[in-house]
Amino acid sequence: MATLKQNTIFKNILIIAFIYVAVIFGVLQWLKKYTQHGVTIKVPELLGKSPQELKELEKTVNLEFIINDSVYIYDRKKGTVIDQNPGAHSVVKQNRKVYITLNAYKPPTIKMPRLIDMSLRQAKAVLETYGLVVGNLKYEPDFAKDAVLKQYFKGREIKTGDPIVIESKIDLVLGDGLKGDKVEVPFLIGLNRVDANNKLKSYSLNVGSEVYDKSVIDTSKSLVYRQFPSYSADAKVSIGRSVDLFFTQDESKINIAKDSLNQQNDKIINDQD
Repeated sequence: MATLKQNTIFKNILIIAFIYVAVIFGVLQWLKKYTQHGVTIKVPELLGKSPQELKELEKTVNLEFIINDSVYIYDRKKGTVIDQNPGAHSVVKQNRKVYITLNAYKPPTIKMPRLIDMSLRQAKAVLETYGLVVGNLKYEPDFAKDAVLKQYFKGREIKTGDPIVIESKIDLVLGDGLKGDKVEVPFLIGLNRVDANNKLKSYSLNVGSEVYDKSVIDTSKSLVYRQFPSYSADAKVSIGRSVDLFFTQDESKINIAKDSLNQQNDKIINDQD
């Protein structure tokens, strides 16, 4: 009788143990499936892609792309991805959320800073800080040389605090010191548009016509191959003068322009000797 009772207890213990193991195994399997343990995927490179391209990509990868922010960067393509988290090539679990930052289509609006009475150098620094651009420079008779007398936007005077979109060009009226000074013509061959513009402004000169030859496909990658007035060692023009720029993506034109200048310089040296 005692033996039968012991066998029954032993069987019950085995049954309970089996049920316990089965439950634990089942829970572990469920958790493995729920968390997709061991199933990973590499996050693709998303920079430069549009929202529509992200939607198409979601159909082929087990990831969820969520656009959660946008900023404005002027030299990046508008409406495309400029940041992602996790980053490209990160190893993550399937169905992971990838958070996207897009480059906004429109630049934000800010308040126009006060530039009056600043020097040209100070005004340029302030404009750059606010995301604005120095436009044309005009000189008027005034004792304060290179001091900002007026600030204009699209031909109309703009006041301090007026709303303005970043990247806008601000034209400045400066004092000429009552001298009508002249400045050297800078050498611009081989510079891109941004660098050529900045160099002209540093010489108190303006950008005139901008002409692109047939080789130019991407203006941001084109370079100056000709300028007017041309550069020479003794060439000088009045401050505020406009300089016309001619752009190309044909490197041979740039090399020819540089070789021509070197020949001119060599001739001047030989003539002096």
